[in-house]
Amino acid sequence: SAGITAAKFAATFDKSVALIESSKLGGDCTWTGCVPSKTILSISKRVYNWRKMNEKFGSLNNDEIDDSQYRMLMDVKRQIDENRQRIYDHDDSPEVMQSLGIDVIEGSARFLDSKTVDVTSNSSSSSQLTAKYGIVVATGAIPQILDIQGLGQGKYWTYENVWNDFFVDLEQSKPKPLKDSTVIVVGGGPVGCELSQAISRLGCSVILISKSDRLLPSGEEIASSELQNVFEKEDIDVLCGESAVSVTRDESDGIITLTLKSGKSVVGNHILIATGRKPNTNNMGLEDIGVDLCDKTKGISVNDNLETSAKGIYAAGDCTGDRQFTHYAGFQGAISARNILLPLKDSGKRSDSIPAATFTDPEVASIGFTEDEAVMQYGADKVSVSFRKLSQVDRAICEDADMHGFLKIVYKTKTKQILGATIMAPSAGELISEIAVAKESKLSFDKLSTVMHAYPSYSIALQQMAAEVYYDKLKNSKTLYDILKKIGL
Repeated sequence: SAGITAAKFAATFDKSVALIESSKLGGDCTWTGCVPSKTILSISKRVYNWRKMNEKFGSLNNDEIDDSQYRMLMDVKRQIDENRQRIYDHDDSPEVMQSLGIDVIEGSARFLDSKTVDVTSNSSSSSQLTAKYGIVVATGAIPQILDIQGLGQGKYWTYENVWNDFFVDLEQSKPKPLKDSTVIVVGGGPVGCELSQAISRLGCSVILISKSDRLLPSGEEIASSELQNVFEKEDIDVLCGESAVSVTRDESDGIITLTLKSGKSVVGNHILIATGRKPNTNNMGLEDIGVDLCDKTKGISVNDNLETSAKGIYAAGDCTGDRQFTHYAGFQGAISARNILLPLKDSGKRSDSIPAATFTDPEVASIGFTEDEAVMQYGADKVSVSFRKLSQVDRAICEDADMHGFLKIVYKTKTKQILGATIMAPSAGELISEIAVAKESKLSFDKLSTVMHAYPSYSIALQQMAAEVYYDKLKNSKTLYDILKKIGL
């Protein structure tokens, strides 16, 4: 995402742009991340809702629905493949790049100096390219695989291979009922949570292991507890505060036993490792030309303008070890190209204004500080919170939505400046963007009350919450208003 965005930005200035890619253009987002995961989440949600509606109003029993799920699996895989190809064709393909004046080179690059790279094409030919203006490194990230004894002695899934292997491996399990196939998911972050729910809703049994004492550990605690309640209601077995130590496999039946640090063990048929991603910085010769890596993240160190320790070389996106979001990578790609080509550098780093969304059902989205972080930064007496349960949102009631959800806005008590927000709701990923615009534009939270929202949308809850803050503000100024009224103003 960062590389394509940087190339497109540079091409708008009629510069000669070369885009080097060893695999398919589009990166993780198109092929192994956002696009396939949101496709499977969407389909699994429809399956789940079909089951719920059938329990309420239908004539099929759930055993009949289970029987149809094997037939559905390969259709789901085909839909994932089609969606990836469609997005690739209109956004990322070499033909699209070439139409913008971007030269696409299929191969890998290694730095010779700060302006020159040696390119080995996928057909094994070699050439050198010298940059006139600058170079952007946007090599993304790769799966972070924990040191679990015995894991590498057999097959396991990651976010890279699950889009094929999940369907192929389960297809081979027929005629065993799909619900008798147990998937062990290691990792309680966004990827682990999203795929646990999707796999469960498609019919498998799921055990989710989280090393942290709660799911989505970097966010609000209430979001973690509410999401765990949702998962347990859907019969996903959640084990928090547990670390995977070793894996053994029974060759006769393929049964996997995962031993945990506590001494407990869990048994399943398949294992998915979703323990994060690490910056992809290998085999580029970065160390040979003086590009520093961050000791903590092992990503490429960059300054506020995204320039590395080697003048003229910039880095953007996941390879920097910064927060790993497609939209942030795209933003940094554009900023890095802008800073190479234009004067007066822009900042490419954002600490508290990056929206994040985990597309579980309900979705969990956030931006900025949690309440605890805000209190730590500013003090409890300077921080206020507006909170509304999803059960108080009319649209959620109309849709018979899962009521494990809420909207929470953290703001400065005196100025009403928005410090952060967390939303757990069916449209949280959309709602958080309104808060992002308000926060980036430095609008006080109460100002949202003056913007008319459509009823009964989910977003009108934000207006209603802002109105409550606005009314309190008016109440606190009552004496002043009474005086002004008396003198005829």
